[in-house]
Amino acid sequence: MRFIIFLSASLLLFFQSSAFANPYWDPHKVPKDIQYSDSRLVLPDINNFKIVNNADAIDVLRIQVDWQENDERYHVSKMIVEPSGTPTLLARSKIKPRFGSYLGVLRDNETGEAVYYDSIGTGKEYRKLARAINLRFPVPAGDMTFELYAENPVSGVMERVVSQHLAQLQLQKSRQHTEGLEIRELALASKTPSLRVNIYADGYLSNEKDLFWQHALKTVQTLQREKFPGIEFMSFYGVFHASNKRLGSPGDLGTPVPEYDSFLGLYYPYWDNFGRWYDIVYPTREDKFRQGLAAAPYDYPIVLINSTGYWGVGNYMSHTAIPAANSMYFTYLLLHEFGHFFGLNEEYEGGGRTELEFAPDIAEPWSQNITFLTDTRYDNLKWKTFVDSHIQLPTPDAVWRSSPPVYGAYAGGYADSASSRGRSHKPGLGCVMEANKHFCGICAYAIEEVVRHGLGE
Repeated sequence: MRFIIFLSASLLLFFQSSAFANPYWDPHKVPKDIQYSDSRLVLPDINNFKIVNNADAIDVLRIQVDWQENDERYHVSKMIVEPSGTPTLLARSKIKPRFGSYLGVLRDNETGEAVYYDSIGTGKEYRKLARAINLRFPVPAGDMTFELYAENPVSGVMERVVSQHLAQLQLQKSRQHTEGLEIRELALASKTPSLRVNIYADGYLSNEKDLFWQHALKTVQTLQREKFPGIEFMSFYGVFHASNKRLGSPGDLGTPVPEYDSFLGLYYPYWDNFGRWYDIVYPTREDKFRQGLAAAPYDYPIVLINSTGYWGVGNYMSHTAIPAANSMYFTYLLLHEFGHFFGLNEEYEGGGRTELEFAPDIAEPWSQNITFLTDTRYDNLKWKTFVDSHIQLPTPDAVWRSSPPVYGAYAGGYADSASSRGRSHKPGLGCVMEANKHFCGICAYAIEEVVRHGLGE
């Protein structure tokens, strides 16, 4: 009897943890790698790829703002100059982002005008899982004022939560540790200007370097083969540094959260005790994570972890992390989670609340592929350019199941997250942001829009 009770509890824990992962909660319903065309990749010899240094790195200002759980307050914990910038970072910093749950602004002290911007994060739970917000700006030439705007976790309204003077002469420069670091150029963009996508190793031991490079090359080739939106503007680099620990199985690290002894310090977020998301990984120390990313200049970071699990994480302009040793669902996990990095939300139902949920009273989620459809007029549909003006809103499922299917606003998506505004709706019933092989046209266009902003357009 005791064995049966133990077995039942173990099975319940398994289904809870597997059902609450960030990708579609039932792996039996998502495409396997063998279902993708040319899924068997031929990986070249990594020794043929050039080792590079950071001679072209541009100094930027990284500002870290810590979130205090006890009183829901934010405070600046670090302002540091680090060589992690790119020309495209300098260009896009002058344009106010359209998306993000956290917006950073540097204002000119004399005129009060906004000079530089950066944004990050998806949804109200981001602050609990990251416990800090990091933003990067061009190094200011003079004194400025830094402001952070954050979504209110109940109303969803953007509110100023930090305003702090920035003394340019008092800014300190970070120390870069290059010992044991190896950076290789994996593939250059076919168009210019280009964005630098760094593929980082976390949880790979010193004797697993060759395995990481195989995984990194597989990542690049998969994104190229699947024609990830905007890939023609992406140059790929691999960044290897050995970790002292593998990721291992999920476990409670306790609070305050101790720093995990891997290169980037990623681990399962057991520190936030609300009962799910233990099959994704977040920084155990946000500053360590950002210092590790700054080992090479970057625009978009993808983290590979030597794990065979079915999980993944992607947050808008923060990071993407996937289990690189999963040989069955690797392609789906990579596409789905990298889609989240560009702001896309879940288009599936079930599996519990999504990690990417917004405040319950937010008027409309800013994710480009989800709407609460509180206004059913065609002119106010966020993806109306893809939808016939005579389509019924909300759109019955039968319309999608007709031949050919057409875009509309179909009930669903947003996992099991609730909104006081009513039911969520999605563009259609066939996208990798649900459980399908490829991005729909609306999500592909949304990613390309963010890429254009990333280029400074």
